[in-house]
Amino acid sequence: MLFEAQSSLFLRLEKGRRIALRRHDGGYFHDARRYEPAELAGDSAALSPNALLRPVMQDYLLPTAAYIGGPAEIAYFAQSEVLYSRLLNRMPVAVPRSGFTLLDGHAYKMLERFDLTLLDCLQPENLLRERIAAKLLPTDLQRVFDEAGAVVLESTGRLCATLDAFDPTLGAAMRKSAVKMQFQLDKNRGKAAREALRREKRVTENAARLSGLLYPERHLQERLYSFLPFLAWQGLI
Repeated sequence: MLFEAQSSLFLRLEKGRRIALRRHDGGYFHDARRYEPAELAGDSAALSPNALLRPVMQDYLLPTAAYIGGPAEIAYFAQSEVLYSRLLNRMPVAVPRSGFTLLDGHAYKMLERFDLTLLDCLQPENLLRERIAAKLLPTDLQRVFDEAGAVVLESTGRLCATLDAFDPTLGAAMRKSAVKMQFQLDKNRGKAAREALRREKRVTENAARLSGLLYPERHLQERLYSFLPFLAWQGLI
């Protein structure tokens, strides 16, 4: 939260709206209207704390031992520390909210089959499909791609070293060519993997289901789904 020298910690309630008050020359302003401190103090019921002061006022009225929040909420809450120190001389303990992701049996089997972790699934669905596709390549084809890559790397490395001794500019050009060779090799490996995935339509569908369960709409599961459908689905375990 951006806090400037003219900012205040209060909002004023007027006609059902909250208006921000700014400090200047001993008074408070909203647009062109000036409010004297005594005027605001005489109508304190019309004042509302802003986002920084609100938790302090809340904990003054209802003392809190611990505040449980997500990463962004705790980071925001920490900005009120100076107000807590000056006004209450105490502050609730900030406790990170528990976070977890629920998997059903089908999703768990998918992770095991393709040697995936939860972090592998926390990415866009197309990238997850490509990762799964790479696992579908036949073992012998994987081996041939690996061997070809090793040969290209070793051969171009020796050629670059020899060219460096003959003409450094030719050696530099060869290195660029070697990078392009590796790129083309990886590109064709990716094409082969996607073809393997295309032949297994059910796996494509399962990848979409896995992504929708563990990383729905590119959000953590807990930020998009309510716990209640899972409870109704699985019951108390």
